[in-house]
Amino acid sequence: MHKPTGTPITPKRRAGQPAEGTLPSRTPVSSPVYETAHRQGGDLRSYSAGQISLDLSVCHNRYGPPRHILKSVHELLVKHPEDLAPPPYGCEVPYLEAFAAHLGGVDPDHLLPGRGVTEFLTVLARVLSSPLHGGSVGSELPCPRGRGVGVIAPDYTETMSLFHYADFHSPTNPQDSAEQRLHRLRQAMTRHTGGAVILSNPCNPTGIFLTREDLLQVADEHPSTLLVVDEEYLGLRGGPELSLAGTDLDNVVVLQSAGKSYGMVGVRAGVLWTRNDQLRQRVASQLIRWPLSLLDAHVATAALYDKAWLAVTRAAIHDDAARLETLLASVFGSRVVDAQLHYRFVHLPDPLPVAEHLSNCGIAVRAFIPGGARVSGIRVTAPNGPQELALLTDALTTLPSIWASTA
Repeated sequence: MHKPTGTPITPKRRAGQPAEGTLPSRTPVSSPVYETAHRQGGDLRSYSAGQISLDLSVCHNRYGPPRHILKSVHELLVKHPEDLAPPPYGCEVPYLEAFAAHLGGVDPDHLLPGRGVTEFLTVLARVLSSPLHGGSVGSELPCPRGRGVGVIAPDYTETMSLFHYADFHSPTNPQDSAEQRLHRLRQAMTRHTGGAVILSNPCNPTGIFLTREDLLQVADEHPSTLLVVDEEYLGLRGGPELSLAGTDLDNVVVLQSAGKSYGMVGVRAGVLWTRNDQLRQRVASQLIRWPLSLLDAHVATAALYDKAWLAVTRAAIHDDAARLETLLASVFGSRVVDAQLHYRFVHLPDPLPVAEHLSNCGIAVRAFIPGGARVSGIRVTAPNGPQELALLTDALTTLPSIWASTA
């Protein structure tokens, strides 16, 4: 398996790192950590060059991308450069066939190609903010703006921004759970009858997962409410048997991409799956003429057919993440969310001092500042192997105890 380039092999003590046992001043609002908290994971532009040597703020398969796709790209660019000359007519066809197989053999005709999950969320945010379906999914009846859409919070920063007009169904307790999240989903599906409910599963950033059986039962109980499930992280939890894609229900929409699972988020290739022909056509009418570039489609297709690589790296990630959870629990106790994913979330009332301390040790994590429907804490992607884990261990060992004990 590929170890990410630039991985440090020895701990680095950064200038300004607090001496052990001392408590530095509160993180200033102009700090790189504060600025990064308002962006997305992996965006390190606020840090000075070389400050971060271990990026655990990213939230994808850090063992990727698969090495074999480089050979595939090389063959395209060197042996068939003429393919780059015309528009990418039909390049999405083999991509959709590969993704249909990746989802366990669903009908490719039920899929739409797009530039990552983000494009579909952008389109759906626009489509669902107009007069929404009521009575039965797909028909269009007037619905007050915002009242017809619910978001089960917390969710991706981008999702909550795109659906800013929606009702946010946030946890009532400081620490969420699968039971609470499922309860809020049932309430939202009832409240937004004739509308839509948006859900990330597994949840970003907490990692909480709702089973396929539970979600399908809720969708079946509310046939007039559209359930849109962002399954971006699902491939890093398990196989296609966990996905809602392929269900007989026509009020279910599934969003996925190959970017996170295969460690190639720079490749913008996603899919929307639904049996709802009218909704699928409505979304398709909002997409550009050529939804994927030739290179994006070529790389994603090559990756999707390598199921063995994904299975092997997923097993390694789960081992890495289990060790990460043990480490974090030794510092933060029950504030660590148990999740079978590539990251762990730690509930912290003020995450910035901890994130600042780690950045001074050369480690970036994703900080989530409280406010609105956002959850407060840090998300830490699993270090790859014992060397990276040792770096994080060293940094947490020097964390002032007051931040761990009162966090």
